[in-house]
Amino acid sequence: MGNSVQVAPLAAAREGRRTVSVLLALQCGALLGLIGWLYHSILYGMVTQWGKDLNFQHCYFVPAFSLYVLWQSRQRLRATRIKPAWSGLILVVGALILLVLGVLGIELFTERFSLLFLLAGLIILFFGWEFFRAVFFPWAFLFLMIPLPKLILQEFTFPLQILASKIATVMLRIVNVPVFREGNRLDLARMPLDVAEACSGIRSLLSLITLAIIYGYLMERRKWVRVVLVSAAVPIAVFANSFRIFVTGLVVQYWDPDKGEGFYHEFQGWLIFIVSLALLFALHSLIGLIWRDRGKGSPSTPPTSAETRVGFAFPGSYSRCVAVAVLMAATGTYLWAHAQDEVLPTRQPLSTLPLDINGWKGTDGQLDQQSLDILGNPEYVLRDYADPKTESWIDLFIAYYPTQKAGETPHTPAHCLPGAGWIPTQRHVISLTRSDGSSFPVNRYVIAKGGERHLVLYWFQAQGREVASEYKLKYYLVSNSIRLHRSDGALIRLITPMEHGESADAAQARLMQLGGHLLPMLDSYIPR
Repeated sequence: MGNSVQVAPLAAAREGRRTVSVLLALQCGALLGLIGWLYHSILYGMVTQWGKDLNFQHCYFVPAFSLYVLWQSRQRLRATRIKPAWSGLILVVGALILLVLGVLGIELFTERFSLLFLLAGLIILFFGWEFFRAVFFPWAFLFLMIPLPKLILQEFTFPLQILASKIATVMLRIVNVPVFREGNRLDLARMPLDVAEACSGIRSLLSLITLAIIYGYLMERRKWVRVVLVSAAVPIAVFANSFRIFVTGLVVQYWDPDKGEGFYHEFQGWLIFIVSLALLFALHSLIGLIWRDRGKGSPSTPPTSAETRVGFAFPGSYSRCVAVAVLMAATGTYLWAHAQDEVLPTRQPLSTLPLDINGWKGTDGQLDQQSLDILGNPEYVLRDYADPKTESWIDLFIAYYPTQKAGETPHTPAHCLPGAGWIPTQRHVISLTRSDGSSFPVNRYVIAKGGERHLVLYWFQAQGREVASEYKLKYYLVSNSIRLHRSDGALIRLITPMEHGESADAAQARLMQLGGHLLPMLDSYIPR
């Protein structure tokens, strides 16, 4: 009888724990399923980009290292007090808003960024701020797995190209190699070298910063040394990339121009990257010799009782789970419904644009596949219009994107033209006036290369709105996607050579002899 009385409470306790475990598993499964529904295509696209874009192939190591850090910290995490906080729901709501804005605005970085904020909100909501602080480093490190958006990447790429070209030019002249630099183009005696985007050093810079963080975490306990190592990765990567261009110049000048590209060029890249890692290791060794690490490891946090460890299993977690599930389900339903309603307006194909406009005779050109890949394979027209009377010519380029849902957006000439060796000498935003008297902003550049000067006018156009700024274009893309369920857009660019001593205003007047008649036609090809 006594034994029966003792066994009954134990059985009831086991049954209670089993019920709690089942409920906990159901809650976790529901949340993971909703996260997968919201983010599966976003994660697939991100991992696919890692494989295709050489700038971000190091990203494969980022989630793996974060998981390793969590596993290594498992004892400390078990000892961390769990105190769920409803304030985490604010981050969850913010993350879902970012997701909606990212999807509607065709901004992949914002979509991916929102996932990390969602994870932070869930951790705080179910485990509390103290637990989030304990996992902050592996969580924050995950930001390095998100490829930078094109707008930001382009802001860094061209300055790095120019800096690497300048440093390599100085190094070549030091060893008496005659070289003339024009923008990111190095003219050697045997052949010219173009420091393309792939040679800007952004790839080695991002990879080296990531590896510097990993190396510092694994090999160094002092935080200030870790900061120094990560900071040093920037000048090391810049110098190493400049040295690579310098070596390529020597190979072209004294050995074989064909060895300056292809396998030998790629092999130099790997070799220089290994040298960069060696320089980082040498710097760490030097710091260790000068400032020896005499500190002791931080004491481990004492374990807490089981009662403070089961916060997620408390009945209160059910209401948290329901709140999050409702929010994620509503967000996913809205995005799904919106995706089904995208409008693709009818329009005339760009190929039907007249070859004869106000006496200017057009000749079509073609872009190479590499340029098309960079631009995102839009529908385009590339046409030279010539005036038989004056022998002047105007280059017209229009790129139209029927939808930008795949993440491909108009590519600004502000980066393309300098990348081809053209240096902007004047930059202004001006107003063009239509035949009806209305006006809109356009970018006006005077670009130079060698003894040549050209005038460039370009702007972005979508849904009857013309803008000069690519950032405003992104804003209107979000707005139009929400209001009109459209994500189409276009870039229009006009270029004409400037005669010796000709002013920008005079060249613009010549451009408008064609442009003034072109503007009214655009509505048929770029729908309002």
